[in-house]
Amino acid sequence: MHTRKLPLVLALLVGLPFVTHAYDAGLAEHVLSTVTGQMDRQFFIDKPCKVEAPAVIEMLAKREPITLLDIRTPEEQGVVALSHPNALSIPMNMLFKKENLDRLPQSGKIVVVCHSGNRAAGATALLKAVGFKDVVYINGGLISLVTHLVPKTAPAR
Repeated sequence: MHTRKLPLVLALLVGLPFVTHAYDAGLAEHVLSTVTGQMDRQFFIDKPCKVEAPAVIEMLAKREPITLLDIRTPEEQGVVALSHPNALSIPMNMLFKKENLDRLPQSGKIVVVCHSGNRAAGATALLKAVGFKDVVYINGGLISLVTHLVPKTAPAR
């Protein structure tokens, strides 16, 4: 009975290293060829991705044509929401659906916002990779924006 199991065990042990991956190789190749392959050092030099909170506050005060794109979850937005008239809320997990990309403005700057800036950095790079030209994220996220936003610097409505 043990001799019947031995060929099966050997086949599994021999084939196992060739079958298992910690990632989806096909998907990784697709991401490389369609997105990250474009993102070399020059990509980020030519298309800076981040902006500091005081600069965003200044843009708002000057009434520059910007859209604040809040990519936080509905639960996060339920606690603190952006109330600016040019704020658009699209959670990150829904952002790259066609109907949501179509909601993004074709002109003016898009400023991507999340809690700390980490998700926004990734979303910004991907938005640039799919063709949005004037898109940045707030370095430090909503935390940084709130920290720098005091009555003296708050843009008038």
